[in-house]
Amino acid sequence: MNPSQGMVTLWVTTLLVIATTVLGWMTLQSIFSESTRSQQQMFAAQALATSEALLETVLATLESAYAHNDVGIDALVWSQALAAHCPATKPSPQWQCLRWSLTDLPLPEFIDVTASQVRLLRDVRYAPHKIKISVEVTLNNQHPGAGSRATVQQGLWIPLTTPFMPLQEVSTTQDSQTTTDCPPLQWQKAFGNLSPSQLKAISLAQTQSGLSAHSFPARSIYWTDSPLTWTSSLGTTLAPVVLVFSELACSPQCPQLASSAAVIGTVFFQSQCAHFFNTAEKANPALTFSWPEGIDTSKVQRISGSWKNAAY
Repeated sequence: MNPSQGMVTLWVTTLLVIATTVLGWMTLQSIFSESTRSQQQMFAAQALATSEALLETVLATLESAYAHNDVGIDALVWSQALAAHCPATKPSPQWQCLRWSLTDLPLPEFIDVTASQVRLLRDVRYAPHKIKISVEVTLNNQHPGAGSRATVQQGLWIPLTTPFMPLQEVSTTQDSQTTTDCPPLQWQKAFGNLSPSQLKAISLAQTQSGLSAHSFPARSIYWTDSPLTWTSSLGTTLAPVVLVFSELACSPQCPQLASSAAVIGTVFFQSQCAHFFNTAEKANPALTFSWPEGIDTSKVQRISGSWKNAAY
């Protein structure tokens, strides 16, 4: 064989070996990358399944808490809410925000408690009966996919309000004081289907969140058990308020409104219906909370179409 032909053959053979080696390496890399990608997708799916399981636990816990329509439980559920728990897009005091302690919940396996959270939010000024729930889960070191994360969200209706349906127009004149207990019809004239316990719960929620006469937006509902003379001015023509003096405040005699106190909105003395009046020009918007038509407002229910797999 010609030496020059032998060298050519050697070089060609060497190049083919190198090309084959490179191609094999690239194939292995592709297989490895695809395997890693598939594994990551599997871990992400497992993290999502775990977050959904924790979300269902939260929903079941809330459903149980509100099951007997005891709206007093609402204050207990939100007792640990803090302004610091609110995201930047949902600022306090309009938004009430709660990071639910994971130690209070039965947890699925493999949750990294230090890197996971359950957060509840609601607009206590305009929609205290709607809760936004966000569950963020990170898998712990006991899981092969440690560090994998997933976030799911769900909206929830809670039985804290009912649609406002007054039986008839509310009188804008001062009613005379009676000597008998306030009949339900008199309450319904002012507040429709909203119950005293619901108004009290909303008032407490707004207090817990930090809403006041001077906040923005301003507080809209005030429930007081104090028998002392009311001295604060509240409400505006654009944002009238509701002020209810409870039976406790009116025992044995209802308190007075100071002459310097200008209250624009609905004022109601619960005991004996004393001195009920409405200084708002139209139906009080502080009493209007939107509900979908036909929904059962006495139950905890998911808000249709609100579930999503995403962050805030």
